[in-house]
Amino acid sequence: MQNCSCEKGGRALGPLFDKDDKIDSKLVAKYFPEIFASFSHTADGKYVFLNNMQNNYGYWSPEAVDYFDLPDVCMYDSGSKWIEKIDPGDRKAYEENIFELFSGKREVHDMTYRIRNKFGKYVTVSCKGRLVKDSEGKPVYFAGTVINHEKTDSIDPITGLPGRSHMFKLMQYNSAMRKPYYFMVSGIKNFFEVNAAYGYVFGNKVLKEMTEYVRNHNPDARLFRTDGTKLVLIFDKDFITIEEIKKRYAAFRDFCEKKLILDEVHVSAEVCAAIMAVDNYGISENTVYNNILYALDKAKEDNDPEIMIIDDKSFVDHEKRICLLNDIRNCIGENYKGFFLCYQPIVDAYTEKPIGMEALIRWRDEKYGMVPPNEFIPWLEKDPIFFELGNWIIRKAIEDAKYIIKDHPGFIVNINLAYPQLLRDEFKTTVDSILKEEGIGSGNVKMELTERCKLLDQDMLRNDMIFFKTLGLQTALDDFGTGYSALNLLADLPVDQIKIDRSYVYDIETNTSKQSLMRAITNCAKELNKTVCVEGIETKEMAEYLRDHFFVTAFQGYYYSKPVEFEDFLKWMKKQ
Repeated sequence: MQNCSCEKGGRALGPLFDKDDKIDSKLVAKYFPEIFASFSHTADGKYVFLNNMQNNYGYWSPEAVDYFDLPDVCMYDSGSKWIEKIDPGDRKAYEENIFELFSGKREVHDMTYRIRNKFGKYVTVSCKGRLVKDSEGKPVYFAGTVINHEKTDSIDPITGLPGRSHMFKLMQYNSAMRKPYYFMVSGIKNFFEVNAAYGYVFGNKVLKEMTEYVRNHNPDARLFRTDGTKLVLIFDKDFITIEEIKKRYAAFRDFCEKKLILDEVHVSAEVCAAIMAVDNYGISENTVYNNILYALDKAKEDNDPEIMIIDDKSFVDHEKRICLLNDIRNCIGENYKGFFLCYQPIVDAYTEKPIGMEALIRWRDEKYGMVPPNEFIPWLEKDPIFFELGNWIIRKAIEDAKYIIKDHPGFIVNINLAYPQLLRDEFKTTVDSILKEEGIGSGNVKMELTERCKLLDQDMLRNDMIFFKTLGLQTALDDFGTGYSALNLLADLPVDQIKIDRSYVYDIETNTSKQSLMRAITNCAKELNKTVCVEGIETKEMAEYLRDHFFVTAFQGYYYSKPVEFEDFLKWMKKQ
């Protein structure tokens, strides 16, 4: 590290580090107010802090002081004042994390938790901080940043539209005022093809042009941009009919498919949309939003050109379903009430001895009974709160696996990764922290990329897989052979294993086309030095056929065991 110096009016402030690259605490203290002031004015929703360990004074961004109702930008014992505002359910974990930082057990403070703002509402924040030490190794400052997830999407820089936090505020206002409204979301089905063909800069131009069309033809709607290419329109239900909205959408679809010309290039963009009337004010805005995203995905899968209308005619149990999803979401905030894990064994393809297990999330409730995961996971993955649930799954799966690993050191627990987890900057460090806190060997954990993860930027995925490898984790491509899976993923992504989807093998003994595809996939995996786990094994004959004809290393399926709760899994292990 080179010595760093600061300039003020042409006068050098001098080196901040000594010859051993240690912080010069006296010099920093002298110019500390000037240094901190240079960094304290940050973007809305992103704050910086710096605590002086010598006098127990903390310095905070003015924006943070205002939003979280802190005493002042410079305050004594700021750590205690901050802890008082943290949600009681998160406070203990926060205090333990800070204690480990100051006792030298961890190098970085990196947590996501809930904290009370000046309006009395608990919001989700992510905090990252490090200790700055002097030449003698003594902590001098604790510095870091806080990201407020309620405010980080204030204005979209590409379209100029307000983001999700503004959208939620309008929805909350409508509910408080008992104002019924139409909530509509549209998305582009083939946008990845546009980016691939013309580049991201051109793709941004397409988004901007489509946004201008929507803005000009819907002057009576409030318009927002949320995830990806999604545009949200909120209409006052008292001043527009669903028929008029359908006409406008048909014209928008026609514009995108036939009349969208940029830089003399005709772009054919396929769009889909879903809409619902909101007049149940007891349902949270997150539930409304995620429910319509679920419907939008269905419209995309069905390749339906018409706007999907969510009402009692199209969804007979619509009200019941929204209430169900709302209750599931609330349970995450109630210490994951009703959630539990089941495990399905993974066996060696030749010895049929257990070598691992896959962790699968389940939810059970007195009111609803056992709710199948496919009824809530696709919806819940679209909610920011899923990040908390995903971390809980990782920690719980590792806790259970440790009971087996102490007697079977090579045993592996497979944990599914969801799309929104990989999108969060802090996810990788969170995984690292969980591994260290749980004290498990990283070689005993395998992360599975689920189908939607493969839609992420491939360079980003590759970097994530490389990071997991640096931690010693194994990785796998789940559901291989379905959706966006392709052989080039095997070559580009440094994964250790592919998991062949059950749809490939249910008739493998008689289907010659599937036999050819299976041979190509498994031979490719073998050449690239990757193992192959086949899912969906249901009979002894199927297992024997796969062993005899293809390169396979592991099996998983009902022939060995259905997913069971952990106590039953341990009983199954003893029988083996």
